[in-house]
Amino acid sequence: MQKKLLALAVLGSLAAPVFAQSNVQIYGIADAYMQYGKLKGDDTMGIGDGGLLGSRLGFRGQEDLGNGLKAVFLLEEGFDISTGKSLYMSKGDSDANGGSEVFTRQAYVGLKGSFGQISLGRQYAPGYFADPYDPLAGGSIGVWSALSGLGALSIAPTSAARWNNSVAYNGTFESVSLAAIYSAGNQESDTGKYVGTNKKADYSDDDKYGVSLKYDNGPLKLGAIYQGVKFKSVCTAPGVCAENPRGKDKTQNEFLVGASYDFGVLTLLGSYQKGYDVKGYKDLDVDVWQVGAIVPVGPGKIRFAYGQSKVDGFTYKDPVKGPTDYSSFKPKSFTLAYTQELSKRTTVYAGYEWIDYDDIEYKKQVLMTAPSGHSDTEKADNTSIVFVGMQHKF
Repeated sequence: MQKKLLALAVLGSLAAPVFAQSNVQIYGIADAYMQYGKLKGDDTMGIGDGGLLGSRLGFRGQEDLGNGLKAVFLLEEGFDISTGKSLYMSKGDSDANGGSEVFTRQAYVGLKGSFGQISLGRQYAPGYFADPYDPLAGGSIGVWSALSGLGALSIAPTSAARWNNSVAYNGTFESVSLAAIYSAGNQESDTGKYVGTNKKADYSDDDKYGVSLKYDNGPLKLGAIYQGVKFKSVCTAPGVCAENPRGKDKTQNEFLVGASYDFGVLTLLGSYQKGYDVKGYKDLDVDVWQVGAIVPVGPGKIRFAYGQSKVDGFTYKDPVKGPTDYSSFKPKSFTLAYTQELSKRTTVYAGYEWIDYDDIEYKKQVLMTAPSGHSDTEKADNTSIVFVGMQHKF
């Protein structure tokens, strides 16, 4: 017995330095809300996921390598709290493919030091982090989330800003922060991927890249973001690709500028973004702007945001069906919400969200699809939802 205790003591002393030098943390967010009202004109009532922040479970850690250098990793999976299912398996994700993937929010490994952090894997693009200029901080019930998603923009607080097979840099130097990312997309090689007779797909067809520059000093925050997403070929299945008939310019270029200022009695926030040749369609341009305020009231905060989008009309020249004209439209949205932190980890919230789709017919706007039970000739009715929810971080 004494020999066993001595052996365990020796093993424990050997293992102690390993645990002292590394740190692994399990963390997550559980965020759910009850909603009631109209969703594109249809009655809706039920539980929604991620009103303020998407529900998730993650693992992150770091190891001290000496001389200020650290090895870091992060593995994070999103889930729909209303069903318990993987969020991207149940709802689909262009980069995750909605299959059997895990850790579809983020999955990366990298090195961190005084120079910043360099990492490899599935990661957030800089456009995911425009939340400092949004009164709802990128929540799904917010104006920025609604209008950027409706415009199919990649500078957005959604899966459009999570990129596979990427190398990223992030660095903060006093009040200034820099970020850059390059993604090889899902098509990493042209081997065996034919788009026609004896013609292979270009492995760079779905590349993505982005940069951001931010300033954060006291009450003032400023930011500028650029992202580019290529659409040079269309792959309907692995290895099943076709030449993109959408036009000569097949790269979606986007820009965003944002600002916020805390006056003490209230914080004013706003942003403007522009997308050119969205989804690779030539001359399909999308503008989104929003303004809002955060006002401390008692133990909580009132959050208000209003925004508008302009989606330009364009002509899609299908090589088989011929040209099709898509109408321009100007959706708009506002959200009024109240949030209160019951503790450092628990927040409750309630409010109202409204979206006007400008009575566009579904068939006349390539960025929209008709909900189940509706035809493409119908006009999109308004969304009008009352919600109350709770978020807990662990």
